[in-house]
Amino acid sequence: MSSSTKIILDKILWKGKSKWLLIGAAIGAFIGLFLLLATLQFYCDVQNLLTGDASPDDQYVQINKKINLFNTLGIKSSFTNEEIEALNQKPFIQSVGRFKANDFKANASSDMLGFYTELFFESIPLDFLDAQEPDFRWSEGQNTLPILISKDYLALYNFGFAPSQGLPQVTPSTISKLNMEISISGNGKKQEFSGRIVGFSERINSILVPPDFMAWANANFGGEAGPTSRLILKVDNPMNKELQAYLKEQGYEVSTGRLIGSQFGVLLKVVLSVLWAMGFLILALSMFVFILNFQLLIAQSRPEIRLLLETGHFPRHISRLLTKRFSVLFCSVLVLVFGVLIGTRAWQVSYFDNQGFELENGLDSKVWTIGLVFSAGSLILNIFNIKRAVGLQSK
Repeated sequence: MSSSTKIILDKILWKGKSKWLLIGAAIGAFIGLFLLLATLQFYCDVQNLLTGDASPDDQYVQINKKINLFNTLGIKSSFTNEEIEALNQKPFIQSVGRFKANDFKANASSDMLGFYTELFFESIPLDFLDAQEPDFRWSEGQNTLPILISKDYLALYNFGFAPSQGLPQVTPSTISKLNMEISISGNGKKQEFSGRIVGFSERINSILVPPDFMAWANANFGGEAGPTSRLILKVDNPMNKELQAYLKEQGYEVSTGRLIGSQFGVLLKVVLSVLWAMGFLILALSMFVFILNFQLLIAQSRPEIRLLLETGHFPRHISRLLTKRFSVLFCSVLVLVFGVLIGTRAWQVSYFDNQGFELENGLDSKVWTIGLVFSAGSLILNIFNIKRAVGLQSK
């Protein structure tokens, strides 16, 4: 078919026809496809942040003894050396680490943030940390005290404490640059340190100081070494039935180390599933509008189509022209959607990185696959309907 014939066919088919329905369908296709793919990408990010792929944190559990009436009356709930040694002997436990707590008073203050608070400190062997910070070291005579805190504590501060007290919210990168005045006292002595947060732990819900500092401070400002009330275990599989049965038999409580996440994660997944369904529905409706629009165009152009057939034109010429129109329009929508997604993704990665969450650059492979497969299916479906409609009209 020559270019002049294409122009004539195009004018005949579209003369006097409103294009707003087609434009509206294109806008609907963009919104639906964008919402569908953006929600899928965010769902993948949430899944990775909450569970991760073969996360090493899956090998660590924290345990403590259950609190009872005797503990309320003043008897400390702690592990004996025999109990710790028994844990070490179990084949499903690779190693056991002790939490050591401060036996001295400690407080922190910051003129910049405008707060003062009493503190507790803990330390664990460095091998059990998930944040291997080179600055998390201390030696006697050093005035700077490096501190690791839980990411959940930062979230609690930003979304709980700070708004209620009129304090500014802070990002991980910002708080790492702030110095706090740390004061410890005991045994009639007192000493000031410059505290600096050098990292964040996703595994340990505590305020951690280097083991060397804890040993020195307890010896100089505390009493005798206190009992061990919490343990961290490195295990082969936290879901091991033998492990679970043994801990239950001994009356130990288990914590994965997260205060925030599981319930919020379930709720967020439900919300994302609803958004995904809405995107799918909008996209399906826009495809339906595309189909109806081209069928209406063919129905309205029935006299012109008959005339074209009588003058020697074939139905495939007409369907090819309509198919080209639809393909160009839909492919433009597809390119625009992926362009906006890629741009949004770059901003999203940068934003979450500032909030302390590491996301992979680029779109997830599932997004590319679902987007291309769904688009190919929509193209094939509409092309089939165009050919079918032209064929029916030509009879």
